[in-house]
This record gives sequence, structure tokens and C-alpha cells, in this order.
Amino acid sequence: MNRLLRKYNRILLAVFGVGLMIVFLMPQLPDLMAQFGGQGSEIATMGKDGTVVTREDWRLVQQQVQILQRLEGTLSPLPVVGAIGNDPDRYYLLIHEASKAGLIGGNASAAIDPDTILRLSLQIGFPPAAVRQTLINYAGIRRYLGRVQTAGRLSDRRLKLESRRMLDGVDARYVVIPAKAEDAPTPNVDEQQAHFEKWADTEPGEGDHGFGYRLPDRASIEWLEIPRASVEAMVRADVATDDLEARKFWRKNQAQFESVDAATSVPDDVLDAYVTEKVNDLLPTISRSASDTLRAPRRGFATHENFVILPESWSDDRVNIDDLRAMLGDRFGLKLDGENALPATGSTDGLVDMSTIQQLPRVGLAGTDRYGPGRNGIPTRSLADLVSIAKEFGGTGEVPVQNGLAGPVLTDRQGNLWVFRMTEVDSARPPATLSEVEPAVIEDLRRLARWNALQGELDGIKAQTQADGLEAVATEWSQAVQGPSSFQRYMHPSVPRGGMVRGLGTDQALVDQMVERSIALGTAPLAETDRTERVLVLPSDRNMAILVAELDRRVPMRETQFDNYLDQGALTRRITANDFGGQDLGDLAASFTGDALRERNNFVRGTQQDDDEEEKEDAETDQSATASAAN
Repeated sequence: MNRLLRKYNRILLAVFGVGLMIVFLMPQLPDLMAQFGGQGSEIATMGKDGTVVTREDWRLVQQQVQILQRLEGTLSPLPVVGAIGNDPDRYYLLIHEASKAGLIGGNASAAIDPDTILRLSLQIGFPPAAVRQTLINYAGIRRYLGRVQTAGRLSDRRLKLESRRMLDGVDARYVVIPAKAEDAPTPNVDEQQAHFEKWADTEPGEGDHGFGYRLPDRASIEWLEIPRASVEAMVRADVATDDLEARKFWRKNQAQFESVDAATSVPDDVLDAYVTEKVNDLLPTISRSASDTLRAPRRGFATHENFVILPESWSDDRVNIDDLRAMLGDRFGLKLDGENALPATGSTDGLVDMSTIQQLPRVGLAGTDRYGPGRNGIPTRSLADLVSIAKEFGGTGEVPVQNGLAGPVLTDRQGNLWVFRMTEVDSARPPATLSEVEPAVIEDLRRLARWNALQGELDGIKAQTQADGLEAVATEWSQAVQGPSSFQRYMHPSVPRGGMVRGLGTDQALVDQMVERSIALGTAPLAETDRTERVLVLPSDRNMAILVAELDRRVPMRETQFDNYLDQGALTRRITANDFGGQDLGDLAASFTGDALRERNNFVRGTQQDDDEEEKEDAETDQSATASAAN
């Protein structure tokens, strides 16, 4: 046996060594097979014929997505889509669609010279060839999306007709016949309750006929005005008692005025300038004093997210705003009664919403520029702006306004100061019971009953208008004839004019119908057209009112307008946007989301795809390898 082993030891060692290696590698065989076979393994399929997306295809896609992320900020955003983001599926399918459209070009299509590609490669750590192909694909996607955005898929006939519908105008006289609540009986309690339950949690204006009773954010507010005129009167009274400071001002600024004469009284122009400067200095001091007085009782209180944690006894501990008025009067010599005295404190009549706060006389126009712009870019946050972002209404603490605490001191355009404080809040919610919105429910139900009855009178109203004119209808329904007013859908393809009808509200469909009728009547002057053709009786279901209109004059789009807007691409963009149901072509973006692209291209992930962790590790490995290659 020993002789046999010695004779064949090399063969036996080889056989047993191979066997041992096989046993050792057995647990790792699946991974090794995946690595050796990964180049052709299936990541996904796409299209009707089930075209395979391989692992190698996917590694290149992931690499290019990483390159785009590194170059973010240096490349212009794609039309419609914007940035690609970390979405390889979306990027791959955009390349696929751009390639099918024949818009993925060669090296010159990216319009980037080789030196730039080398520089970018060194900056981001990827090989020049990978950077170049990424930029070629990105340029192709840009061309493809640009073609989609400006696609000339409109016939000349449709372009002309749609342009007229948008830009033609018509002048009309009209009468609005509203459904009045007083013309209908009061609904019973069961009808009120059923109607309330149906629309209680709907925002006003969003339900049928504009029904909706959800209560908005509301607050009660108290305030104190510190008029500039009161401070000025106090300064002038001080000068009348002792003009020493005014004379010092005169001497200090004598270059601006006549020569100083100690024997004469202070001239009016000097006195006015002194008072203005003194008041300008005093107002910030008064503002700080008011704020400090109101803030003093809460010093040392804990805060959370920039809001103060108030004790339950705070309503008793805080400074009364009437007491603040007395303290300021005493501290600065401001009058509390008589001419130019500090006004009495004011307050809202219970809880009011933001629109009511915005319309409060005088104080509603006050604001502060300490916290950035308010509504519509106006460089001051108004009282309503500040209240709307209070803690109780979901504020983030950017502006620390909360119930029970005085907000920042406000200033109006006349230079008056306003101290305000919320004393009660009620966040937006559905009304708890019918009683909270009962008057609105009753009025809406009465109007609805009258509106339903009014539908049966449309034919009679039209016949009366055609026979006797608008004046007879206006007299019959106790309304006034309005206009002639101009109606038009767009003033420019990018500027909607809006469907506002005075005395009725907004209803774009009514405006469109008037323009459509004027177009349908041909090109002859409307005054030469029979009245029966020019009369429209249009129900506005949303506003529960009838518009009785008589078209007077056509205001057609000029040929030069059409040519200019067409050359600019404004007409095709607007018509395309309207086709997609939106106000701008940003609505096309919904057609190029990842989900939309996957569905359109029948893109289905395969069962052999990498899991998230493996893809992440592969991406990191590729990045390290390409960085080394670039260096």
C-alpha cells in the first residue's frame, strides 16, 4: 500500500486537491456564476417584443446617471423634465425614445470640445469616453423633449380656429338675473341637516354651485395704535415749553437754514425739520419700549421650536393692552384724551378669518419688513400674513407669532405704530354642528330652490329679449343693463384674461360661448345681424345666475397679431398646453415621469435584477475603478 501511494502520490495529490478546492468553493459558486455570466444576465425587458436589457447595459446607465449627478448645476435643465435625478429607469427610457426619434447624434452633437471633456473627466473622476457618451445622450434627450414641446402637430385650419377662440373679443351688453334667496321659502330642519352633512367638510366654493362650509383658520385680535401725529404733538408741546433743543438743532444745521438769531423765535422750517427728526428718533424707542413691556412677564419661559411654552395662568399674568396704553402715555408724555391723544384699544368682533383681517380698517394695512416679503412679493408682511403663520395655524417658528403673545410691532404707510396680539384662535376644521353655519346653509338652500325654478324660464327670457330688448328684461327682473363690456379669453397667449362677468362672478364657459357665437355669425358687422341671432341666454350653474347677453361688436384678432404670435411659437405652445388641460407646458411633465415612461415602453424589471444593496456596491466599485482609470 505504501509502495502504491509513493508511486502515485502526485496523481493522488492532484485529484484530492481539486476535490478539496471544489468543496471549498461550493458555497460561493452562485456568486461566481453570476459574475462570469453577469454581462448577459437579464435586468429587464421592454417593448412588445420583450427586448432584453442586460446587466452590462444597466452598469453603463448607472454610470451615466452618476456622471449627470456630478455635473448637476453645470448642465441646463431638460425641457419639460428638468433634472434626471437618481432614476436610471427614467434616464434609460428617455435615451431609448430619443434614439428611436433619431435624435441621438455623434460626437459633434453634444457641441463640447475634447479639451472640455478631458477637464470634466478630471474634475468628476470618470473616463473621458464615459463623459463624452453621457453628454451625447443628454444632448439627444434635450433635442427630443424640445421637439415634443414645440411639435407642429396643428393643421393650419385648427391653428386659425383655436387662435380666434383664444384671442378674438366681443363687446356685449348684458343683464344678470341671480337666484335670490328671498324669492324662495325657508327649508325645513331635515333639509338643512342633510345639506349640511353633505358639504360640511368641503372648502367654500369647491362643491356644487360653490357649496362648502369648512371653516377657515380664524383668530380674535386686539390692537393699540400709536399715531405718529400723537408723538409729533407731544414734541411740539415740549418745544413750546422749552425750545433749547430746537435751537441746538438750528445751530448744528445752520448751513441748511437762515442765519441763527438768538433774539428771534425758532423759524417754522427749522421747527418742522427738528420735529421730524425727533419723531423719527422717538418712534423706534416707543416701539422697543412697548415690546419690552409686553415681553417682561414671560422672561425665563422655556421655548420649543422658537415658540414660548406658556403657563395656564398666562391670560392673568400678561400685560393688559389698556394698561400698556397708559404706561406709554406716562413714559413718553403722550396724551390719553383730547386732540392727538392715543386712540382707545381696538379688537375684532370675535373670531374672523384671514381675508377679514386683511380688510380691517387701517390696522389691516400695517405690516413689518423684519421677516421678508408677504403676499404676492410685496416687501412687507401684513397683519394677516403674520397671523396666518402663527403656531396654532401650522407655523414653523420662522416668525414667532402665537396666541396670547404680542407679535412684532407693525408700521403703516403713514408711519403709525401698531401693537397687536391674538387672544383666541380656531384652526381650520369642519363645523361641529349645523348651528355654526346655519345662516349660510339656509341662504344656499333658498337660492338653490329659486335656481331650480329659474331653469324653466330660460325660453321665456330669451323670447322676451329677442322681441323687446335687454331693457325690457332688466325692468321685468329689477336688474340693470350693464356694458357694453369686452369679453376675451386671452389678452396674449401667455396671459389669460379670466372669465369675470360683473355682477355674476367668474365663469369662463360663459365668455367662451359669447366669443364662439360671434365667430359663428361670420365676418359681417354684428350691428347688421338680426337681434335674434345676437341674443344669448346662458345659465351659470356655478353662480346660480342667468346671463342675458346681446352681442354688439366683434373685436377680431388682427392678422399681424396672429403672425407675430405664430412666429414666436406662443400660439402653438398655448394650444398644446390647453390640450393637456393645463395653463402651461409644464403639464407635459406628467407624460415623462418614470411611471409614464415605463408604462409607455412596457418596461418590466426582470427576476435576475440586482437588489438595491448590490447595485449600490456595484456603483461604488465602478466609481472607484473609473476614478483610478481617470487618474
